[in-house]
Formats: sequence, C-alpha cells, structure tokens
Amino acid sequence: MGAGHRMDGEFSYDGLHEHFRMKSTLLQFVPHATTVGLVVLILIIIGNVFVSERNINRLVENEHQVVHAQKVLTALEEVLSQVTSAETAERGFLITADESYLKSYRDAIERTEDALSRLNNLTSQGEEKQPQVSALETRVQARFDELRDAIEALRRGGFDAARQSVSTNQGRRLMNEMRSLVGELQSRQQAALTLRAEESSRSAQITKITDLILGIVGIGMVGLAVILFRRDLSLRQKADEAIQRFAAIVASSEDSIVSTTLDGFIVSWNKGAMQIYSYAPDEVIGKHVTMLCPPERVEEIQQILDRVGNGVHVDHFETTRIRKDGRRIDISLTVSPIKDRFDQVIGASMVGRDITERKILQREVLETAAREQRRIGQDLHDDAGQELTGLAMMTERLHEELLRSNAKEAGMASRIVDGLEEVLRRIRDLSRGLVPVEVDAEGLMAALSELAARTSELHAIKCVFDCDEPVQILDNATATHLYRLSQEAITNSVKHGHANRITIRLAKKGNLISLEITDDGEGFSASSPTVGAGLRIMRYRADIIGAKLTIGPATEQGTRLFCSFTQQPVSIDH
Repeated sequence: MGAGHRMDGEFSYDGLHEHFRMKSTLLQFVPHATTVGLVVLILIIIGNVFVSERNINRLVENEHQVVHAQKVLTALEEVLSQVTSAETAERGFLITADESYLKSYRDAIERTEDALSRLNNLTSQGEEKQPQVSALETRVQARFDELRDAIEALRRGGFDAARQSVSTNQGRRLMNEMRSLVGELQSRQQAALTLRAEESSRSAQITKITDLILGIVGIGMVGLAVILFRRDLSLRQKADEAIQRFAAIVASSEDSIVSTTLDGFIVSWNKGAMQIYSYAPDEVIGKHVTMLCPPERVEEIQQILDRVGNGVHVDHFETTRIRKDGRRIDISLTVSPIKDRFDQVIGASMVGRDITERKILQREVLETAAREQRRIGQDLHDDAGQELTGLAMMTERLHEELLRSNAKEAGMASRIVDGLEEVLRRIRDLSRGLVPVEVDAEGLMAALSELAARTSELHAIKCVFDCDEPVQILDNATATHLYRLSQEAITNSVKHGHANRITIRLAKKGNLISLEITDDGEGFSASSPTVGAGLRIMRYRADIIGAKLTIGPATEQGTRLFCSFTQQPVSIDH
C-alpha cells in the first residue's frame, strides 16, 4: 500500500521529480539487494492491481447475472400468476355470467403476453432455455383457447354447454405441464445463481490472498531496507526519504492513497485520489481531510485518527465521501499508521476504493426483490382477496337459502363460509406482511405497531411497540429497510432466543433516528447458519441506509439490537 510522510513545506509532484534527479547519484550507492527488492515489490503491486481489477470485473458481471436471473424468475412467476388470474376470472364469469369478470380475464391475458415477451427477450441468448420457453408459450396459448371456448359455450348454449366445455381434464393437465416447465426453468436459474455466488466467493478469496502476499512482501522489503541502511546512518536516512517518495509515485493505481498527519492535514495525494475525488494535489495538500467528508461523518475521521495514533490498523470499512462536484460516493477505506524509524506513529495512510457502482447494483437487487414482494402482496389482496370475498358472499347466500329450505347441506355450507373467511383473513395478513410500510411519513410507526400486535397474537408472547413522540421517516425505502430489519430481529428472538417479551422502541433526537429491539430470551449464536444469514442481511440493510448497527447482550437478560442513523432534512423550494 502507499506510504505517507511528514513534510514542513508544500508537497509537489513536479518538485519530487526534480528531487529524484538531484538524488540520482546518492541512490546509486543504495545496496543492490534493496533495488531488487523494490523492483519485486513494484511488480507485485502491478500484479495485484491486475488481479484486483479482474476480480472486480468478475464480481460486477456476477451482479449483472444475478439481476438477470431475478428478472427471469419474476417473469416466470408472473406468467403462472396471470394464467391463474385468467382462470379465476373465467370461472367467475361462468358462475355468475357477470360481464365485469371478462375485463379481469382480458387484462390477465394481456399481462401474460407481456410477461412471455419479456421472458423471450431475457432468454434469447440461452439456447438451452428456448425450447422450454416455446413449450410454455404453446401450453399457455392452449389453456387460453380452452378458456375462450368455455366463455363462448356459455354465451351460445348457457351453463350446461359451458360445464361440458370445462368438464374435461385438459385444463388441469396443461397447468401441470406449465408448472413443470416453469419449475425446470426456475431450477436452472437457481443453479446459475448458486454458481455465481461460488465464483464471487472465489474471486474474493483470490483478492484477499494477493493482498496478503503483497503485505507480507512489502513488510519483508521494509525489513530488508532497515537492515541494510544500518550500515551507514546518513545514507540510510537519505535513501529512506527517496524510497518513500518513490513509493508515492508508483502507487498510482485506481485506489486513492492519501497520507495525513495525526491532526488530519493532508500531506500526499496520488493519481487514484485525483480520479476518485476530482481534486488536484494543490487543491488539497495542507488542508484538513474532513473537506472530503459529509457533515455527519466528520466525527468518524477524528475517531479513526485517534485509533491510528495508538497504532491500530483500521481495515476495510465502508463509508461515504464527497467529490469536488458535491456528489456523494461510497468508499471502502483502509487506514494504517505511518511510523518513523524509531517506530513512532507520525501519520496515517488512507487507502480508498470507490465502490459506488457495486453499492448501486446491490441496492437495485434488493429493491427489485422488495418491489416483487410488494407486487405479490398487492396481487394477493386485489385478486385472490377479492375473488374469495365474492365466493364467500355467494356461499353465504347459498347457506341462507339452504336454511330456509331446511336442507341438510346447510351445516356444510356454514363450514364452507367459515373456512373461506379464515382463508381470506390469512391472505390479508400475508399481504400486509409483504406490503408493510405505506408511503406517508408516519407509515413506519403504524407498521411497527401492527408488527408488535401480530407477533403477540401469533406467538403468544408479549411484544410491545414504544414511541414517545411521532417519528417521521421521510424516505419510504429507508422505512421499509427498518421494518424488514425489525422483522428479522423479532424472528431471531422468537425462534432462536425463545423470548417471552420483546420491546420495539423508535425514537428521534434532532436528526438522529434510533431503532432499538430488546428481548428477555436466551440469546442466540451468530455461528448458526440461519442466524448468521439473518445478521448479514440486517447489517446489509443498515449499511444501505447509512446506519450504525450493534447487536449484543441486553442489560439484564436476552439480546439488544440498536440501529441509528442521521436523517437528512428535506429542502423545500418556495
């Protein structure tokens, strides 16, 4: 990695080139072994750059493939869903002869055709998938033909003719074949997702190994230089100064390498930093590094410098910085202490990598999944819910008629009515879980309150929501992430912590929003595969909204989760 150094005057790359020219005679006396070591170090750095770039490109490609696979899965699910909707609308028309069902029927056919068109476009490059897609289209069309024939039969010959048209087992066979084809395509997509995950894991491992090798070789070169420089104190000091400046030049990779004093003033600025932040060296040298930070991250810089001053290495944490044009970017940052020959810390070396594009891809994947959940919830409520409501009303009328005629089937009809109402209630609960937070500013409070009530009812425990004063979340995406984070925490408390009481607290102090979830359970181990995956998802959601997340033991018993973030005020143009 890059090295920094303490300077009394202004740092200049042009001046450094002149300095090297003046010191060329001196460097000829540096031991040959040191020169060889530096060349090896440079080659390893260059090799590491190429390996890192290759692995990053592979990770980006894997992210594209994941998004593509999710689109294919969404299209497949929509095809089955819309064919089922068309069947439901057709049956409603056959039962009631109500023409309004035909609008839903036609809409479902149109949406199915759109979904099939998207599916064809998405799978046009995969020859192994096209036969299944073509077969799926054929069966969908055949099923729609049957539905159309039944509708026409009702119009021409009445209910008996329609019943004869639908009495064959052809529709069920076609639906089973469609489900089989969709299942096969989904299995291939899931297999592709698994393969991409394995490739991403291998790429990350390779990057870690190359970074480790580079670090070991770098430390070895420094040790070798120190041993050789002891032969002559004066020569060692001058050669060390030249090597540090030479390292600042060769570290012109795409990563930003910035060195500062322990007070936070910038003393070196490489080419990668210029590319990432758009500042030239003369615009930042001598200025405080907080000029690159958003206001809410200023304290973070001082905390890091305090740790580095104590010799602590801060490794690969993600944060936010501001470019010269004012645009915020996501950065993966590593901060290391810079020590002099007496092993005293004299500065900090900050190595940063722009991960904005990767974070955007991650957010798009998560938002796509959230939109799909929302769509499924709305479809459950709007389509299946309304259909069941209609059937329940019809069955209720049938029950009343059977009661009036003292028919023995009245009891069975009553049980059917009760069953339909129970199924309808469950569908509504499920749709509310999938579409938890409304867009209005107070939606999170209502959703968390309902989540607490539903948890108490379903699990027979005490779950309470505590909010002393109204907390408005200005961004619905942020509110949704906080709700999902709460869901996962409650699931862990109930399933793994065996809690009897759970408390959800939402609070606001100035622009600081905090969410705290505590329980009185047994706690749970992050080493458990299911718990570990849930914790990773919670940390990922907190990272997306720029929040700090801590999970640990509660004060007396159980587990405490605390999530806090600064909500930026919304400017209103008059």
